[in-house]
Amino acid sequence: MPRRAAEPVETLEERWLLEAQTARNLEGFAAEQAGNLEEAIALYERNVTEGFVGDLPYGRLVAIYERRAAFDEAERVLLRAIEVFAASTRRTPGDRRATVRVFKNRLAALRKRRKSAES
Repeated sequence: MPRRAAEPVETLEERWLLEAQTARNLEGFAAEQAGNLEEAIALYERNVTEGFVGDLPYGRLVAIYERRAAFDEAERVLLRAIEVFAASTRRTPGDRRATVRVFKNRLAALRKRRKSAES
């Protein structure tokens, strides 16, 4: 089947990176389920730093940081998610907008929760 003109061409290196990041997410989730939160955080954080194109590491990190009341860390991850998804070429414009909206709403809720906790 021929590629559509709008589809980005993925290099072999990009494919390998995506596969490594996906494996890291699975390892992170398994570590999290086993109670190894520091290991999970390290794996998720690496994907966040690298700008992983899926939402799993961002959402999981925010959940972990919120449970720890580490609001600055959760906000940092949400801001990075917004940055990554707004610039993504792997999603349709509508999907990009919807994903960014979800993370912006979560950021607003986090800021409200942090303000309540500080009062």
